[in-house]
Amino acid sequence: MKQFIMVICLVGIVFLLGGCMEKGKQQNRKSTDFTVCTEDQLPDEVKTLIEQKKETPFQFTYRLQKDQYIAIGYGEQNGGGYSIKVAECSEDSNNIYVDTTLLGSEESLEDVKSYPYIVLKCLKSEKKVVFL
Repeated sequence: MKQFIMVICLVGIVFLLGGCMEKGKQQNRKSTDFTVCTEDQLPDEVKTLIEQKKETPFQFTYRLQKDQYIAIGYGEQNGGGYSIKVAECSEDSNNIYVDTTLLGSEESLEDVKSYPYIVLKCLKSEKKVVFL
């Protein structure tokens, strides 16, 4: 019985330390400068990719000259008036982290379809983009 309790305690400690290590990794991230692009600010290549992918959720990056475009789409939605919140856009020495949230629509028109997406523009980087 004592061995069973010891094993449970050790497993608990491992989980607690694992959480601390993950939190430490997040603390090493620094905020990344970005701009939310309007449709008229997008390169034609990015517009084409969004048009091709818009009916289903998507995430992609597109690098062009000195800029990098990070696109997140939420697929076909009923109604309109959706907005997208950028919860995080940060980086560490290896990755860029992006987290967005689709905020609900006040319009509940079943016969109207929309395809909410957001495109973030930042400086070109060879770092991997991690979508959270």
